[in-house]
Amino acid sequence: MTLQFPAGWLRGIAALALPGILMAAQPDPLDANAAVPAQDYRSPLKDYRAQAAEPLQDWRAANDLVGRIGGWRTYGMEGWEQPAEQGAEPVEGGGHDHH
Repeated sequence: MTLQFPAGWLRGIAALALPGILMAAQPDPLDANAAVPAQDYRSPLKDYRAQAAEPLQDWRAANDLVGRIGGWRTYGMEGWEQPAEQGAEPVEGGGHDHH
């Protein structure tokens, strides 16, 4: 019991003294001649690459291509397609029947 008391006491003193020590190490904000670290600014747009313009094409040919693919319904179902391993039936217990 006597060993724990001095260790806790020393930790408490260190915890109270540490902020004062850290504050003393910082330059005075009111001193115009105080040394401050250099600012290193990096723009978040530095690596920006503009989207390339696509070449223009005949709109009739583009519409015919969409029609051959299956139209807007095919594009609308792309997010709902299931992998070949998975069946079309829903997984048991995965529904919202409990609501």
